[in-house]
Amino acid sequence: MSDLNRVTVVGRLTRDPEVRYTSGGMPIVNLGLAVNGKKKDPTSGQWTEVPNFFDVVMFGDRFEKLASHLEKGRRIGIDGSLRWSSWETDGQKRSKVEIVADELQFLDSRGEGGGEAGGFAGGAQRGGFGSTGGDVAPDVSDFVPVGAATADDDDIPF
Repeated sequence: MSDLNRVTVVGRLTRDPEVRYTSGGMPIVNLGLAVNGKKKDPTSGQWTEVPNFFDVVMFGDRFEKLASHLEKGRRIGIDGSLRWSSWETDGQKRSKVEIVADELQFLDSRGEGGGEAGGFAGGAQRGGFGSTGGDVAPDVSDFVPVGAATADDDDIPF
């Protein structure tokens, strides 16, 4: 069995994106993402929100174009993988884990602090996270509400 390196997070941008370019001209977009979790305080028994902060890096022209639509506080979803890197600064070894984004989904309207307006942006749509962009309602015409079926016991195939 091979290893799996996949991560999907939903949170708010902690800063405006930073766009840089490689020597070959490929855009690199860096941003920070805050993802809130919940933790129960053992003394009071109350649940409190605990923020987790992640660095996200995105490569390519499509993310460079999206950078103008991203701003601090905007709610987004990211699907990608984790990447570990290490370096040395002033004789001290440093390392970090960051998210390399493959797909991004806007989860609120531009300039809006909340809401649920779709807006898929990213790679090839392959089902799963963000594949409908939140813009297309599922077809439920063939679903029958529970208790509404009037089939006889003879009609049940088992």
